[in-house]
Amino acid sequence: MKLKTFTLSLASLASFGLLVACSQRVQQVQQPAAQAQTQQTQQSQAASSSTENSNQAATSSSQNAPVAQPTDIDGTYTGQDDGDRITLVVTGTTGTWTELESDGDQKVKQVTFDAANQRMIIGDDVKIYTINGNQMIIDDMDRDASDRIVLSK
Repeated sequence: MKLKTFTLSLASLASFGLLVACSQRVQQVQQPAAQAQTQQTQQSQAASSSTENSNQAATSSSQNAPVAQPTDIDGTYTGQDDGDRITLVVTGTTGTWTELESDGDQKVKQVTFDAANQRMIIGDDVKIYTINGNQMIIDDMDRDASDRIVLSK
């Protein structure tokens, strides 16, 4: 009977020792993995920061990354679109888009702005806009450069 108890105790002690050894090994493996993940995160953040600085230095003609836009865009902007003279008068988050066509016809549309998403709605058309100094650059949702309209204040 004592031999059975001794054998069971010895087996329990061996199992416990094995569990402790495995636990320490798992911790040793997990710590470098966690450190590597932390380093990757830090490197990724540093790269993102570097990329953001590069993007800010790039000209605003790059439309890939949204840039914080001024919220006060009030004023009168003018320009051309396919031979039509465009006048955009902005007050707050609304405005009036006037197209004077080459044949003398005039079309007036209401405009609303969503500064948070850099969107503007001209009549029923949703456009993307960007402010660059005294210019408002207006693109279709597909950002096709041939459809771009540039208006100046």
